[in-house]
Amino acid sequence: MLDLAVLGILRRGPRHGYDVKRQLAELGWLRVSFGAVYPALRRLERRGLIEAMHPTSRRKAYRLTAAGAQTLDAMLLDDSDEMEEDRRFAMRLAFLGYVDPERRIGILKRRRTRLVARLAEARLALRRAATSGSDAYTLALVRHNVRTVEADVSWLDELITLARTEPPVSELPLTTVLPDQAPT
Repeated sequence: MLDLAVLGILRRGPRHGYDVKRQLAELGWLRVSFGAVYPALRRLERRGLIEAMHPTSRRKAYRLTAAGAQTLDAMLLDDSDEMEEDRRFAMRLAFLGYVDPERRIGILKRRRTRLVARLAEARLALRRAATSGSDAYTLALVRHNVRTVEADVSWLDELITLARTEPPVSELPLTTVLPDQAPT
């Protein structure tokens, strides 16, 4: 999952390791350390998915290669995990703009279908907890789970509507300008 996130961040443009870590934190990876980021960058570089732009300078900037862009696309479209964990879906969602609208809608609909099934299970668990004499805190936790899944289904409905009305995203170029070097 870290590889997906790093490739997605670099798809937006070249970044230094520090900036990759900062953007990972913005995407919810609050506890990711440099001890995880730099080995991931080296691993992706060895695989030819990213490349260092200034390999001799003290501060390396990395950019996505064509192979890296293809790998990112494959990762975004990979729906092989039936019970996809929430964090992995969130990572995919952060970069779903790179996927064509039809496939994007398909990914969102499949996620919605899984959540509707999870909602049915959560509601059943709530009925069981209510009739089994569970304490107030257990009931509150189960209710919270139901409300959370209901909110996620509603949110996905909004995303599906957005994906249907959003004009097709043209292929974004792989940029070579670092954010701190962009012309003003």
